[in-house]
Amino acid sequence: MAEDIRNCRDVEARLTPYVDGESGGDARRAMDAHLTACPPCREHALAERGARELIRDHRDTLRAAAPDALRARCAAHVRPGSRAIVRRWIPLSLAATLLLAAAGATIFSVTRPVDALAAGFALDHMKCFRVCDTDHPIDASVVESAWRREEGWPIEVPRSDPAEQLELVNVRRCLSTDGLAAHLLYRWRGQPLSLYVLPRALDADQVVEELGHRTAVWTDGGRTYAVVAPGHPDDFTDVVHYVRTHAR
Repeated sequence: MAEDIRNCRDVEARLTPYVDGESGGDARRAMDAHLTACPPCREHALAERGARELIRDHRDTLRAAAPDALRARCAAHVRPGSRAIVRRWIPLSLAATLLLAAAGATIFSVTRPVDALAAGFALDHMKCFRVCDTDHPIDASVVESAWRREEGWPIEVPRSDPAEQLELVNVRRCLSTDGLAAHLLYRWRGQPLSLYVLPRALDADQVVEELGHRTAVWTDGGRTYAVVAPGHPDDFTDVVHYVRTHAR
């Protein structure tokens, strides 16, 4: 019943069965009512669903990339006598961890950190464009002021530019870096494009292909930047040049 969800903490235990379609009757109606009234929990539910869709859509690639330690971790969540993962025990935080581990472990402790960083950003890019509001342009100067005020460090946000067919549509913290990076979401020629700003230097300047996405990574002024676009877009170097020129 709806009164069983007294606050947002009550949602956590119910969220995974709800997203997986295992909740029914009063339990599902209670969750529907709470998510309708609570934007933060609704965004959490959308992110959970997005992470699971990414796991499903890229399961073959992730399975092939998974190291032995990750396989052992997944096996710990399998019911005795069953090959199915106990989904109700895998919240968003673990789902995100599994995705990043399969892509190459943590970004600062692998043999090829730029590849792992690019894979993590590609996954985050896909998830965020599935669950975030990207229907309306936003003002870059407002974003800069809000980010400095709320996050405590400044970013310079490349402006929307009709000549470049580039439009800023959202900004958020990147979950694949434990919230360390700024994630700026754009529409470029009508297609999703991301800029990540990580306040750490990775000492990189290269273009990486990961999970069907092209990622340009570079370091400047003690920060690491990454532009992510799906596929193999024409003139990718042009938009990267524009972003590099206007992001500091």
